[in-house]
Amino acid sequence: MNFKPCVDLLRQGIVEHAFPSAAYAIGSGRTVYVSGVMGDRTCVPAPEPADRATLYDLASLSKLVSTTMVTLKLVENGTLLLTDPLSRFFTPAELEGAPEGRPDVTIFRLMTHTSGITPGVALWKVMDKPEDSAVAHAILSSAPYCRPGEQVYYSCMGYILLKLILERVTGQSLAYLARRLVFDPLGMAATCYKPISDNVVTTELSPYWGYYIKGHVHDENAHFLGGVSGNAGVFAPLDDMINFAVMCSTRGELPGPEFGTGSGRFLSRYTFEAAVRDYTPGLDESRGLGFQLKPPVPRLSAAGDLMSYGTYGHTGYTGTSLYVDSETGLWGVLLTNAVHFGRENKGPFFRYRRLFYNAMAAGAEL
Repeated sequence: MNFKPCVDLLRQGIVEHAFPSAAYAIGSGRTVYVSGVMGDRTCVPAPEPADRATLYDLASLSKLVSTTMVTLKLVENGTLLLTDPLSRFFTPAELEGAPEGRPDVTIFRLMTHTSGITPGVALWKVMDKPEDSAVAHAILSSAPYCRPGEQVYYSCMGYILLKLILERVTGQSLAYLARRLVFDPLGMAATCYKPISDNVVTTELSPYWGYYIKGHVHDENAHFLGGVSGNAGVFAPLDDMINFAVMCSTRGELPGPEFGTGSGRFLSRYTFEAAVRDYTPGLDESRGLGFQLKPPVPRLSAAGDLMSYGTYGHTGYTGTSLYVDSETGLWGVLLTNAVHFGRENKGPFFRYRRLFYNAMAAGAEL
């Protein structure tokens, strides 16, 4: 095996200002082949180096690490069904003005991004306070992008609804549910919403708030919703994400004592296999239950060109990602704060991310 090209690529990306820092790890199952952190967690007003304890804003990778996992746990314990419709959880007033068929949209449709619900509503612009009923109504009454099941439209709004559902059926906040059901069992002790640590990456000079974002979530809707949202808000360090990657690579097993957890399973094998199944063949994207999947035909993929069909994981807008090869269990974690140089600068980062996963796949065979 030779993963030096992966590390060299990340160093080059920092030199070329594709991202100011990178935390990376590559492994298979419970074996970690290489890991490290390089670069600066912030560049303004002065450089501050990143380290293994630095918290990265996971952005939409939060959907997988928190919201998806909590949902799967509640399906396992009999609280939810994937076929439960929105009308079961939202009031007639909240559904008032909803397009035809929206009350029948299921949790399955939210998780596979086949609900037809708009990808984005600028909630912070259309309401004064983030009251749950007002948020629900704004999303539920939004114009559809397509009929449910007709196409994949990646929707943060669907995952904001899913967060409301999780909280309503349990009477607990998503932050509490994620801690109790996901982070603690997986030994992700430092992973959190609304970090209080100063050892956190700086993301973007916000065009909306006029300051460099550090210590609160980059996503505008998630920030408006108090920092705990179904679509974003989780912060995590490298070693916690290694634990999560091990769980994904072993298809639902707890990482084990060497990773600070118990032994046994986190998710049943039936649950995990259902989560990484391709439910959208022939559509624009391949989607499992909360997981992004590598499509079966050559197509631009964040996971690069070489990993197997069905490779599963997720990305985050700030420059984070995790992918597991569906055939070998080879996994990679890449955490950056690529938006630190501005969201319009992400083109170079996208290329480096694909190059990283290509080099990882090739290096595993050398």
